[in-house]
Amino acid sequence: MSRHFCFCIPVRAGVFVLSFLTFCTGALFAGLGWFLFHIIETGDFARLETNMVESDKAPFEAGLKKYKWAVIVGSLIFTFIALISFFGFIGSIVRNRRMVKAYSFLTIIAFLLGSAAAGFLLYLVYSNKPFCLTVEGTKECVANNIKIGEKIGLTAAVVVEWLGQLYIVTIIRRYYQQLEEEREYRNDFRLNPTSGGTYEAKEGLLATQGAYPYSDQQNRFGSHA
Repeated sequence: MSRHFCFCIPVRAGVFVLSFLTFCTGALFAGLGWFLFHIIETGDFARLETNMVESDKAPFEAGLKKYKWAVIVGSLIFTFIALISFFGFIGSIVRNRRMVKAYSFLTIIAFLLGSAAAGFLLYLVYSNKPFCLTVEGTKECVANNIKIGEKIGLTAAVVVEWLGQLYIVTIIRRYYQQLEEEREYRNDFRLNPTSGGTYEAKEGLLATQGAYPYSDQQNRFGSHA
């Protein structure tokens, strides 16, 4: 039986749309990440500093060089997300259980990592600690001047996003469970006539049947001719 979310939308359609969106998003951020990595490697920072004041260019370049590893890790993660999301997208079309399972596992991992990142973000917001960076031997810090109303709004946004991510994980997991049930039904498929013109999974398609009553020697047509 097909499962639904939002009362009437099949979970298969939900996985189809969500996997397509995550594939596009993952591919976009992966492309931006590898482009940024190329900029760091070649030192062509001028392509990113067209609208930046001169005093901010040195800290910007130092920050990119210092956190180059984070750019690489982020690019790899988004590349992996795009790849697995593509598998989920194809799996939702051809109803491939293994592809959907891989996509479901990815969304669970992403949800856990996202939850940790959201908690760390809220910690930074409410701890009021400044962000510091050393540039050419000089330590420069940016104060945390977020107001109480902005903190409350950010917290509400984080909670809503967290609930949305949890719901997405549930939708994808339910579709995987639906495919599992369909696979078990096919493996145990039996046909047995029931009332109302329906069939129950009872007897095998190749079940042993008794002899046809008019095939024996006594009742066979022409045996008394």
